[in-house]
Amino acid sequence: MIAIIEEAIKSRIAGAALPYKPLVATYGGEFDEGLPEVVRRFPAIWVCFAHDGPGKALAMPKRVWRFPATFVVIVAAHNLRSETATRQGAAGQVGTYAMIEDVRRLLLYQDLGLDIDELAPGRTRTLVAARLKGNAVSAFALEWHTSYDVVLGELAQPEPLMLERVALAYHLQPDDGLPDAADLVSLKGE
Repeated sequence: MIAIIEEAIKSRIAGAALPYKPLVATYGGEFDEGLPEVVRRFPAIWVCFAHDGPGKALAMPKRVWRFPATFVVIVAAHNLRSETATRQGAAGQVGTYAMIEDVRRLLLYQDLGLDIDELAPGRTRTLVAARLKGNAVSAFALEWHTSYDVVLGELAQPEPLMLERVALAYHLQPDDGLPDAADLVSLKGE
């Protein structure tokens, strides 16, 4: 369920067609690569699971457990002018404050079509407020809280099958109903 919620948050933000067209992705340690590398991807919004639990049984005989979960949405921007401009925006460039407002409007009290409690906002923390090689950089982490149920004895839904191959059949005119040539294209996974 954690991966499903994370993906739903990411999809909600990516589907919003924000005018500044941020990179929207799950967070995979991008800031660990070093700030100069990650700044090239700004403006950016990353989504990641922070933590969950402890779970509580909802009723006897303790078949259904509810787990509180926290997800984090990271917003980041850069600006050549100043660190203030990275937060407030300037000259057609989005600032992180506007990005925070956009994320809040998109996620506040949404269940994302899932069997979860509506997303509720948590703390917002500064991750980066710095000047780096002529670029001012700003990044904030927004916490989002929800909870989901786990029913004992039920297995998680399997991941949907991925498209692995595509068969193509070519028919020349006049068509006799039989393919004149065929291809089998194998698709690469993530």
